[in-house]
Amino acid sequence: MSKVMFRRLRFLLMIVLCLFFILGGRLAYLQIYQHEYYMFRAEENRFTKMPIPASRGKVLDQDGSELITNKPGFGVFLVDLDEGHDPQTLSFLADMLDMEKEEIKQAIHENRYTRYRPVHLKNVDHDTMAKISENRWQLHGVNIEVEPVRYYPYEEAGAHLMGFLSQAPPSDYFVDKWEQEGYNYREGDLVGQQGIEESWEAYLRGIDGEQLIETNSIGQAIDFLDREEPVPGNNLHLTLDIGLQEEIMNILEGKIAELHDDDNDYADRASAVAINTKNGAIKAMASYPSYDPNTVKDDIGELSDDHRFPMVNFALNGAYPVGSAYKMVTAAAALETGEVTESSRHNCTGSYSAVGTTMSCHSTHGRLDLRHAIAASCNIYFYKTGLDTGIDNLAHYTREMNLGKRTGFVDIPGETEGNVASREYKEEKYGERWYQAETMSAAIGQTYHRFTPLQLAAYTSIIANNGDHYRPFMVDKVESNEGEIIMESEPEILRQADITQQTFDIIQEGMLQVTAENRGTASHQFNDFPVEVAGKTGSVQIARGSNGIPPHSLFVAYAPFDDPEIALAVVIEHGGYGAESAAPVARDILEEYFQEEVEEEEENSDD
Repeated sequence: MSKVMFRRLRFLLMIVLCLFFILGGRLAYLQIYQHEYYMFRAEENRFTKMPIPASRGKVLDQDGSELITNKPGFGVFLVDLDEGHDPQTLSFLADMLDMEKEEIKQAIHENRYTRYRPVHLKNVDHDTMAKISENRWQLHGVNIEVEPVRYYPYEEAGAHLMGFLSQAPPSDYFVDKWEQEGYNYREGDLVGQQGIEESWEAYLRGIDGEQLIETNSIGQAIDFLDREEPVPGNNLHLTLDIGLQEEIMNILEGKIAELHDDDNDYADRASAVAINTKNGAIKAMASYPSYDPNTVKDDIGELSDDHRFPMVNFALNGAYPVGSAYKMVTAAAALETGEVTESSRHNCTGSYSAVGTTMSCHSTHGRLDLRHAIAASCNIYFYKTGLDTGIDNLAHYTREMNLGKRTGFVDIPGETEGNVASREYKEEKYGERWYQAETMSAAIGQTYHRFTPLQLAAYTSIIANNGDHYRPFMVDKVESNEGEIIMESEPEILRQADITQQTFDIIQEGMLQVTAENRGTASHQFNDFPVEVAGKTGSVQIARGSNGIPPHSLFVAYAPFDDPEIALAVVIEHGGYGAESAAPVARDILEEYFQEEVEEEEENSDD
């Protein structure tokens, strides 16, 4: 061998030895110095902690009927195995789950994405679960778990009260509220939206468990190891009577359909509230139209475009001028200030001129005292009485009846406050002074008065209770999954209206005459009703001028007259006169509530 060839071989040998030295050193570094790190990575890749969702608490009505419950469902989870998400897997899931790939990526981002952490994509039915399972061998990081799915058996009937679940971020108000109640919201959590689901989230939500799973190289479970069981959420028992609630929704829907059949296309919304006068418990709170919480995620686009705003609870958030349903306030203010007595009479000729304006009445009533003025809903009597009493006294006694301010209902936050017609309100809102002609309108519930149906029901209950204002409530008690009572509501009188018993007696007798005497505006609706009802109609013309837009139709009532147990408020937007729409609806509702008495009366009449 020549010297040149020998040198070349020696050079190549040195290169090979250097390479072996470098590779051996690298191997020793990885095997010895980096052993714990790569062992941890291997174990982390091998084992996955899969969350086990806790069952949310149930919500039940006064008789134990399930208003919100859970049913078994299948959850699709995606795990990043330190290789990023497989594009083929994402495409397959997008097709199977009816989602865009960008939606899946957004879900990953919103669920606090980290490697090896399962991300919940969607709940699916059995057929979809089966199709995904058939292709599991070619899907990377996909797992399917059985988990509870929220179910709302009564659909539209209780939607505004129950709410629904979504990953949409809650308001700062609720984040702070939940934190005070021991639940810390994490971005991406499936949480309550609206209604009981939202306001009682911290009680309904349980504590998730965890399952340690051994996975293969493509993320499929091959063994189940340690398991930490979830803790179910608490159950809520409500004061709600779901039978009455359902019937009210049906009655409201039927009335709107009837008005449309009569060529009234303006009537699109209606609401009603029924309260137990003896303790403030809400028996029903209905707002039509409504939506189905089970499908709200799929229907959200259509619901958002609906001009009737079906996702708004108008019983709680709608603020209306109330027309003649306000006249009991004017009566109380006039009696308490001494401007009228129970026997004071005014003559109604159909019109009244004063302070530079002429106001009209819907009829010519002749000479009336206060009780008959309430019964016949005589505008002239209350124009004169309002002028004598003055706007400041009217505003004061409006607030004594707790109108134009929140009722104290906190089980579902967000009640609209409304407002009271007053010189202060007009000055603050419009920078203008108050005119006496406006006092006449305010005395019959017009101008700037705006009250919610819940306030109207509470106001009617205050009259029935001789001034006691009970806090309205809907959650009767909170019970753990093991039957332990965690919280229980007690009737609470927030305040006593500063109004004498004599004044309440006169007002109550006038309201009884509304339904019981021939000249009463709702007598033809209740003249054969087996229970004595005290009520008041109201009609509110919204648009000035005769442009064909019907007025809002209102009716407030309580019954039985001698021992009140239910107070009711009904509002039909653009439903016409109170006696034409709202009063018949109230009659139907009270028939449902007093079903036994109605059936007994019918049996006696048949005999």
